[in-house]
Amino acid sequence: MIENIRKYRGLILFFIALVIVSLVVGIKDDIFRGGGGGQAVYRINGRSYSDKEFKHLGSGAFELVGGLARAGDFSLYQFLIELSQGATSENDASEKFFVSRMILREAKDEFGVHPGDVEINDYIRNLQAFTDKNGKFSQETYNSFIEKGIGRLGMTEGDLRELASDAIASRKINSIIGGGLAMNRDALIANRALGDQMIGGSTARIDLGPVKASIQPKDEEIKNYWESIQDAFITAPKRKFTYFIATPKPVAKPVGSIDYDSLNDEQKKKKQQEQEAAAKEESRKNQIELDGMVDEFSFKLEEQKGAGFEELAVKNQWQVKTTGMFSKDEPPAELAVKLRSSSLDGKAIDELFRIEPTTDPLSMISQPIAIAENQWLIARLDGEEKSRAKTFEEAREEARAQFIEQKAADALRKAALEASDKIKNSLAAGKSFAAAAKEAGIADSNVKAFSKLKSSDPVDSATRPTALFENASTVDPGSLAPPVIEKDRAFIVHVTTREIAMDLKADESAKTLLESSATQNESLAFGNWLRERTAGAKVEALFQR
Repeated sequence: MIENIRKYRGLILFFIALVIVSLVVGIKDDIFRGGGGGQAVYRINGRSYSDKEFKHLGSGAFELVGGLARAGDFSLYQFLIELSQGATSENDASEKFFVSRMILREAKDEFGVHPGDVEINDYIRNLQAFTDKNGKFSQETYNSFIEKGIGRLGMTEGDLRELASDAIASRKINSIIGGGLAMNRDALIANRALGDQMIGGSTARIDLGPVKASIQPKDEEIKNYWESIQDAFITAPKRKFTYFIATPKPVAKPVGSIDYDSLNDEQKKKKQQEQEAAAKEESRKNQIELDGMVDEFSFKLEEQKGAGFEELAVKNQWQVKTTGMFSKDEPPAELAVKLRSSSLDGKAIDELFRIEPTTDPLSMISQPIAIAENQWLIARLDGEEKSRAKTFEEAREEARAQFIEQKAADALRKAALEASDKIKNSLAAGKSFAAAAKEAGIADSNVKAFSKLKSSDPVDSATRPTALFENASTVDPGSLAPPVIEKDRAFIVHVTTREIAMDLKADESAKTLLESSATQNESLAFGNWLRERTAGAKVEALFQR
């Protein structure tokens, strides 16, 4: 029995990994819907949480609240964003949501916030996902969701009510934590007025191209520059592999042909469905067969301490290939293939460059890597070249380009400041902005006027800087704003008019502004509090070990 377990431990580990991936990524396959529970996947504040708890309170709840929020409930969006703050991917977001939710639940006891049944009922009945076209609660829609919609996540009505309770508690704790922050009414209104104004003026553009073209460094300058930062110029590590890609047997074509002329439409459809089902079943069996062969290969290779890689592969009729030395950024096409189950667009080459060789020959051989739709890749590291500092000859062109980029950026800033001073003097002498720009060496075609520019206007990066409104919003009419320096161009900005739009509902707008600013401050305060609590909770993701 023990020997059988050892023999198929690779396949067992694969299915364990698949279960974990399904929990984190959110695979909806029926085999995982029930959630086995029992395996600890997180430890927060010293308490361990199982995979079943993570499924119900983390990944499943994250998907549930996201679906409900898409119906248009801002409070749910806020709840979702606050609890998953700092996430870099969907997987990461569901994990952060789970951790934050567990910390929030502890805070409910600390702050004495425990929503009752009536409050929870009212909250759910007001969710837009359960309202009809007239905005009223639809019991029929709600029942259908509970009976059909929520079940696919392996959740129940109780899970929805717990989620509503936590969302209500989050809103109340927001108010408790950030409720004492004072708001300055006059400062808010003044700042709002700056954002609501309309600005007129002109811009004069200086392009980087001509400035950059004028920089022609000598070889000695480049070498001196390289010597000062030569550690920044290094070669990419390179590796060499022997590998094979295992593919399932193709599905055999049906023997014989169907005389469709003798069948009616219903019979044709049934025959086609039968053929498709048979093909799908054969494909599944071929995949299982291949998975077993790959596991058997790994087991025998381990028994042989890594020896016989090529022989074992050829025995299975897998074509073995050997690469030359290459960097991770320039791999052979076959090794740049995507991983089969990666939400981050991972590639096989990423896994191969993670191999950390030791004195053990097996450390040179990758685990079976699931690629494409149904293939496996196994590779052996045959050699590597470590990164090293480049010689001057190797780094010459890179150093030259970097030197020119740096000098060009400095020259562009200098040219913008000098042109701004010249234009300012010409304006003081009574000349127009266009004439002053021309005298400063800026072509007429690079001078553009703008009018009634608002903060809400779409950005037209082709003709004006993205920071135009921000730079011009506090400048007195008739004056120049500080030059706007971008990566490949600079702008001199002349402001001629600034108009504040009259607010006919000033008192009402001020009240709305104060309320929205208070809500925003509460949210920021809650976010900071949650980050501090998370940092002190000693969160451990046990499934990553």
